[in-house]
Amino acid sequence: MKSNTETTIERRPKRTLTGGTVSVWPKGVEERYGISSVTRWRWEKSGRLPPRDINLGGKTGWRPETLAAAERPAV
Repeated sequence: MKSNTETTIERRPKRTLTGGTVSVWPKGVEERYGISSVTRWRWEKSGRLPPRDINLGGKTGWRPETLAAAERPAV
């Protein structure tokens, strides 16, 4: 019999949320713009990215329309 210290537990890899039909999660923004998480954080702090406007179960993200509006040049 194995002791608790010898027992290994196989775990499935964690799924990363990138987006959905009504939301774009931080990982999705990183993939969309080809940036790292540090750059995304800096862009959020500097105002280059709009404030997050979705909160689902403690996870925050953006609506696709919000990001699209931020990409359009100001008139």
